[in-house]
Amino acid sequence: MRILLVTLLALLSSAYAHMGDEIYPIYQLLDEDLDQIDLTDGSVDDWLDVLGEPSLTAADFYYPYSSYDPTNCDNRFWLGWHRRSSTLWVAMERFDDIYHNNYAGEILEAGLPKMFRPTMFRWDSYFSFMVDGDHSGGRYLFGRNSCDGCTVEETKLLNNRQAQHYLAIAETTDGQHVGYDGAGEWVTREPYAAAGGGVLGATPVLSVTELKVTPFDDLVYDDEAASVASDLYPGKIIGFTIRTKDNDATEFPDGMGAGEFQWLSDRVSTLSLADLFVDGLLLGAAEDPSVYDGDDDSAVQPSSWARIKAALE
Repeated sequence: MRILLVTLLALLSSAYAHMGDEIYPIYQLLDEDLDQIDLTDGSVDDWLDVLGEPSLTAADFYYPYSSYDPTNCDNRFWLGWHRRSSTLWVAMERFDDIYHNNYAGEILEAGLPKMFRPTMFRWDSYFSFMVDGDHSGGRYLFGRNSCDGCTVEETKLLNNRQAQHYLAIAETTDGQHVGYDGAGEWVTREPYAAAGGGVLGATPVLSVTELKVTPFDDLVYDDEAASVASDLYPGKIIGFTIRTKDNDATEFPDGMGAGEFQWLSDRVSTLSLADLFVDGLLLGAAEDPSVYDGDDDSAVQPSSWARIKAALE
């Protein structure tokens, strides 16, 4: 099975210029799999039933100012994709010895273009999921100083247009568990996105944060009909990264939040540049007739590919 994966990656290497040293598998979810996954139950038991062991652990992440300490904070992630809805699915289970979350809902921050900028990134049980559906790269986040000569409207049109920054959190007072770092709040609602989660315990805490999002090749924030969702199919390489944070303090003197971010990539400029996202390989499920349609020549042969724990050394 591993030989087949390596062969497939070799065939794809010329088509995807952004392929790096590591390629992370993302497993296909069939319609019946989605029937089992509940984004609001605060449990990963359904993810374990559907996908088995996690796709990523905390040991896969980069810690800019410390090192991985499972007694302090420990994360596990599951990654999936669904062809029919063009959606990506992510779940995080998190152990935290000191837990702070006073997230009060969405806030439009003063001095910035009028965008949907939730402050959930300051709190525990949060993670960011950044995705470039066609792995075309380039700048995808534009602030006040990153688009010289742009008007506010032009900045809003550029922001998240060809790659997107989604956020999710387990607990919130307004019931909105999914955030989006840009204008166009429709992007955070069904059928494009949804999230949920739950928290168990006081100190320490076990939290679960679950998210589904839509990657867009061309997202026009104020024109849902003109926006183009990414086509997802087996063998495709997408760009993505994940960021989470461990807050061991209650005060935020810098306005950004105390504690340390943890990145799937050590290239922290991924916050604005999609060129530096890691590579995600969409693995197909042989049980999906819409994928194979009886074609025995498919590069992804009928097998249990969607359940493979693939890795390159």
